[in-house]
Amino acid sequence: MDQPTYLNVIIWFNIRVCLPFTFLLITLCCLVRLDRVPVSYYMNLLLSNLTQLIILIALPPNFPYYWRYWRYSASLIIYACCALASLCFRTMIALERYFLISWPELHFIRQTKGYVIFCVLIWLFAIFLFPLFMMFSQYIFFVLFPLIPTPVFIFCVARTPKFLPAATSLTTGEKRRIVAALMLLLIVHICMILPLSLSYINSYFGGSYVKYNSSLILFLFSPFMDLILFVFMCEGLVDKLLMCFSCHSCSR
Repeated sequence: MDQPTYLNVIIWFNIRVCLPFTFLLITLCCLVRLDRVPVSYYMNLLLSNLTQLIILIALPPNFPYYWRYWRYSASLIIYACCALASLCFRTMIALERYFLISWPELHFIRQTKGYVIFCVLIWLFAIFLFPLFMMFSQYIFFVLFPLIPTPVFIFCVARTPKFLPAATSLTTGEKRRIVAALMLLLIVHICMILPLSLSYINSYFGGSYVKYNSSLILFLFSPFMDLILFVFMCEGLVDKLLMCFSCHSCSR
């Protein structure tokens, strides 16, 4: 069975556009000051996305139709582990952004010791527990696990505006970037992550592949949205880009 053209387009977009920009942002994370967030969380998110993008090159051309036979492909297992890690790191970024507003004295989540522990635990969970859970309850895991972080994203977005007036230590620009980052994380999770897990139930019971492929497209587009997240986390990035563009135009 041939792979639909629209899937080929989004895979081509990921390999030709998202892959080089992910490399670039990983480099920029080491050079540009992010907005009061440990670089480690976002860099780990980019690394997990980078692994997924690289694996897309190695996957068979018609891989969506063999997704349910994941245990026969090591590349699909690695891809799924990295997708799980990406989900966990998005959740950690949302929590860090929320606590910066509502509980600024909570420094453990932002200190070196804290985020190293969280990052190691996330990778261990994704690498070891994911294959174990899939081996014994593939259907249940796919359906239930993406639902677990959903209340976290909704809670962070809903509660953050309440604490904004009291966050006097943050500038107006910082508050806007935090709210924008939380909104983007919620949109990515609701619109791009959950549909794939729900459509998996439909395809698992012999349903149409149309909805399954549509949700797969949204899921494959999520690494690009994570690149946009960099704009809302980097202090003054938009202003600096506009300034560089203006200086370049004036020099001409």
